[in-house]
Amino acid sequence: MMLRGNLATRPFYNERLVSLVLVVITLIVVALTVFNATRLTALSSRRSELRAQMSADETQASQIRAGAVAVQNGVDRSALQTLAGSTRLANTLIGARTFSWTTFFGYIESTIPYDVRLTAVTPEVEGDEMRVSMLLLGRRAEDVEKFAKALEDTGAFYDVLPSVVDRTEEGLQRVTLRAGYLPPKVTGGER
Repeated sequence: MMLRGNLATRPFYNERLVSLVLVVITLIVVALTVFNATRLTALSSRRSELRAQMSADETQASQIRAGAVAVQNGVDRSALQTLAGSTRLANTLIGARTFSWTTFFGYIESTIPYDVRLTAVTPEVEGDEMRVSMLLLGRRAEDVEKFAKALEDTGAFYDVLPSVVDRTEEGLQRVTLRAGYLPPKVTGGER
């Protein structure tokens, strides 16, 4: 039997292939190291920039807060309350200006009984709703109740309630009727 192996003390190696692989691996490691080093440097400088920006933003925010406190302390509270009162008065006047007396009295004329007299009307704007107080004189309480029911039936009045009832010297009942009023939108020059 014959042995076919290389029995030399020093076997044959392909040293060029191994050297080439080691050089390629070394170049890859060096390239990755350079890349990581440049990224680390760039990220460190970016982190420094962001910290500086954060510091500047915090300084600016504290200055703005200090300015806001100074403005709040500089506001004259009494002047502000006077302005708020004037604004409420202006809104009330605007609401009263849009009150259509023609439409209102049209409802009254079509619903008031013969034995009831309307002696005073006061429209009031309360928030987003219109309230109307009416002072009435009537011979009987039933006539005033009939009038209140007729007003609610128009759909323009709601929560119609008598609030004060007393007698006059002539023996008539004096009733203050309060009601919510949903006037139709004013068109043209009707007032």
